[in-house]
Amino acid sequence: MDAFSMQNSNELLLEEKYQFLETASKANTAGTVIGPLLTGILVFQEAPLRPLSIWLGVMLLCVIFRAYMVFTRNKDPQLSVKRKIFNLNLGVFTVTACWGLGWLIVAPTLPFNLQCLYLLMSSTAVFVGLYGYSIHRSTFICFALPIFAGQFISSLTPPFMFPWPILMGEFAFSLYAIKMSSYFSSSWIKTVSLQIQNQALNKELELERNSAIAANITKSKFIATASHDLRQPLHAVNIYLDLFEPNKLNPKEKINFLQIRKSIQTLNSMFKSLLDLSKLDAGASNKLEKPFELIELVGFLSNTFTPIAASKNLVLQFDFFNMGVNGDKFLLQQLLGNLISNAIQYTASGTVKVKLTSSNDCLHISIKDTGYGIDPTLLDKIFDEFFRVDSTRNMHDGLGLGLSIVKRLCKTSNTDLVVESELGSGTTFNLQTQYSTITLAEGAETLTQRSNLLAPNTQEALLEAKTIAVFEDDHTIFEAYKQALTQNGFNVLLLSENSHELANQLATINHIDCILSDYRLETTTGDLIIQQLRDSFGIDIPSIIITADTSPQHIQLFKGLNIEVLYKPIGYSDIVDAIKLLLKK
Repeated sequence: MDAFSMQNSNELLLEEKYQFLETASKANTAGTVIGPLLTGILVFQEAPLRPLSIWLGVMLLCVIFRAYMVFTRNKDPQLSVKRKIFNLNLGVFTVTACWGLGWLIVAPTLPFNLQCLYLLMSSTAVFVGLYGYSIHRSTFICFALPIFAGQFISSLTPPFMFPWPILMGEFAFSLYAIKMSSYFSSSWIKTVSLQIQNQALNKELELERNSAIAANITKSKFIATASHDLRQPLHAVNIYLDLFEPNKLNPKEKINFLQIRKSIQTLNSMFKSLLDLSKLDAGASNKLEKPFELIELVGFLSNTFTPIAASKNLVLQFDFFNMGVNGDKFLLQQLLGNLISNAIQYTASGTVKVKLTSSNDCLHISIKDTGYGIDPTLLDKIFDEFFRVDSTRNMHDGLGLGLSIVKRLCKTSNTDLVVESELGSGTTFNLQTQYSTITLAEGAETLTQRSNLLAPNTQEALLEAKTIAVFEDDHTIFEAYKQALTQNGFNVLLLSENSHELANQLATINHIDCILSDYRLETTTGDLIIQQLRDSFGIDIPSIIITADTSPQHIQLFKGLNIEVLYKPIGYSDIVDAIKLLLKK
């Protein structure tokens, strides 16, 4: 502990001492009044009136002075702690000095039995004050010395007041009082010093915790800001790339175009990982637990990742028996998608096998690859954000967030995750979910079959002649939206964000089926303009906001307003698909 910390600790200890002494002094005030009165009453008939009156009068003045020091003088906020303790010592000294005075002017005039009574009363005063005043040496001296001094002067002055056994008892009591005072003072100081040290440690821990929280908030703000600033131009790049028709390019230009698009897709994947992390940290991921068939989940995963595995000459196998599952299909798609993508990424040859079974009437999943494996000492670190194993770093083109997202999704869904790995032999991820499974009756109509009862041309008919209101201040991007939406059979309206102009436009529009808006417009924001249109038509119009802002507060804002969100960068084909999906709900 440095000199400053030591000084600060001593000051705190002195403050604690004063608080304790003040409490004890206030508690003993009644005793300072009752003790002398009781003594005066008991010895009144035997003691000479003059010395007794002098003693009681002086005692009254001293008790008043002590009360003034404790209850009034020390309330002055300008006084230092040392000064307050001095005032308290002075008040205590005056009262105990009166008890010592009583030994000199009252006790010698009393018969032996009343001398013993006075001895008892003064010893009781010492014993009562021992607990309260012994923690501070100067206070205890001011308290005990006047009584012991008067007592021994009176007792040892010829003719002796007490026989030697009583004198020895007086001496033993005084030694006991001093010993107990020292013991209690040492014990109290150690206890309070530990409390002060613990408080200091708690403050340091709180400061470190606050610093860590502030650093985490700063990191989140930096990621959100950097993400937002990078998403804007990347979104434009995606839109412009979608306008190209690769088949119309010459072979060399087509190869260059496909390489550019692959790089952009990698960037899109990185931003998606950051977005998934932000949504999970914000608690904004929707939980949609409802019955579905396992074949639906497997079909999505197979269609998504089989081509990716095939591009690396890997075999992606799904081992499952179709069954009903009561759970969150979309969460499982995201969770298993990250694990399968991770397995494909770190496997150079062989297979990635996904096995889905029922264990204890709940869905159990294992994902086993023949990849490089993981060092057992690193198994606890692979779920950390941005962590990547050095030996396989050249195989990774992402940010190292996939398994961190997996960990959060497992926590959200109460899924137990166990990892087994051996260097050179591959890795197995075992997941025990809480989603109950149901054996499907043989020949029963499946959800997949029922979803196909609606003919494709009938589904497309549902989207015909739908009117989409678009708010976009970049005319080039709006033209890309218009071209894509028109090609898919939508009527497209470009509306103004200016309130007066918008009101004039709405006067000629009978209905709007969907609103598509950028979040940050020139003079307002997308959520406000959407609410304005909803209020104008008196219905909750299906709406989509496109934004580069992935901050948790905005994720919660859009969720509360029942507005679907698409995050930049995104191609216009994905926007069209999102509108179709929204209008089918």
